[in-house]
Amino acid sequence: MKYMKYQEFIDTVKEHIQQELNQKVIIIPVLKNNGTVYDGLVIQDPILNISPTIYLNPYFHRYLDGVSLEDIYADILKTYQDNLPSEDFDISIFRDYEKAQKRIVMKLVNAQRNKHLLRKVPHIPIYDLAIVFLCNVSEITHDYASILIHTEHMKLWNVSTEDLYEVAKENSIRLFPPRLDNLHDVYQHITGRSLSFLEDINAHILTNYLKIYGATCMVYPDLLKEIAQLFEDDLCIIPSSIHEVLLFPKNNLPKEYSTEYIESMIKEVNETELTDDEILSDHPYIYQKDTAEITY
Repeated sequence: MKYMKYQEFIDTVKEHIQQELNQKVIIIPVLKNNGTVYDGLVIQDPILNISPTIYLNPYFHRYLDGVSLEDIYADILKTYQDNLPSEDFDISIFRDYEKAQKRIVMKLVNAQRNKHLLRKVPHIPIYDLAIVFLCNVSEITHDYASILIHTEHMKLWNVSTEDLYEVAKENSIRLFPPRLDNLHDVYQHITGRSLSFLEDINAHILTNYLKIYGATCMVYPDLLKEIAQLFEDDLCIIPSSIHEVLLFPKNNLPKEYSTEYIESMIKEVNETELTDDEILSDHPYIYQKDTAEITY
């Protein structure tokens, strides 16, 4: 079977969706986390001023894996209908900081992988990472959508990066409260099997209740301090993605789990299990209970 090349695939999908809905469809490049650029399909509904962006790159990979175009069309249309907002987005939010500040939250990203983006957005450097800021444009659900705050927004609002940071800390904890799950319990629930190794090392998953951008919880004020006190140990933090980190009491780790060994595991997961825009870091962090500092 001969497959279409990527650009032909994009053009074919765009034309079909346009004909199916009898609405204008555009393709826009979208810069995502870690410098990843996706092709976003946007259906311009004449009634609404906002529309979901559907990224076509993953669909092309599914197409190459043998998924039919008909199934891809159907999935795109379903995704569009499921995520279509019920009303216009109030764009006055971006003119009125009093409205916007209630929606501003934090997101943790890799500094080096986003060095070009960080020139354009307000951010707080932390470790070898950076905190950037998002403005919610939808309800806090699994269909959550947000807009990255750029320097232009900050100038329009006449606020500083520190102002954004203060409101974002409070909003993030309120809107995206942290969630700590025992890794062994999660594994057992998913597989129905028990692994004594996971029980022995007391590993936990730290994320938020929405499980979106949950790695940001590692910079919630005093949260790691409370967890380290609970475990009565330093913490080894493994950045499994931008959505979650794994926490291990440091002294529970087997001796063979050297820094080099853990780094090799993280890099393998980053290369084989994650998309480029999901990667947070390629090495572990150590939270030191006595000094409340993180080393890496």
